[in-house]
Amino acid sequence: ADREALWQRLDAVDMIASDHAPHTLAEKAGPKPPSGVPGLETTLPLLLEAVAAGRMSLTRVSALIGTGPAGVFRLPHKGRLAPGYHADVTLVDLNRPTTLGSHLYTKCGWTPFEGMRARGSIARVILRGQDALVEGEMLAEPGQGRLVAPRTR
Repeated sequence: ADREALWQRLDAVDMIASDHAPHTLAEKAGPKPPSGVPGLETTLPLLLEAVAAGRMSLTRVSALIGTGPAGVFRLPHKGRLAPGYHADVTLVDLNRPTTLGSHLYTKCGWTPFEGMRARGSIARVILRGQDALVEGEMLAEPGQGRLVAPRTR
């Protein structure tokens, strides 16, 4: 009932983000296990499943994971495809399902969504105009990320 209520109020949400906490299972099994789960690589496939199920549109997904966070955090040059903005683009294939599993790039080697099938997959990621991931192959070198500091009020 709670989950369904959240789906019904999706129009009131400004953004969706992952709680990416890539702790290993050994860390989680320790005496003081850290909170959170790995979520960075699973968020978009799970949202694509929601698109396939008719719960939201692809345009709404784009707003919730791109435009929304860029606006909320006042991220300069992010959240739009326009002159002067970084060319950050994710292309998806709604006709190619993906199975979530431990093959993800995250350091922890596990996901709470192990074996879950999503009706859609990430085909290509372009970061600042350069291919970062194409058809599952990571092309970005480690360390290419950049700190994007939000603008203050």
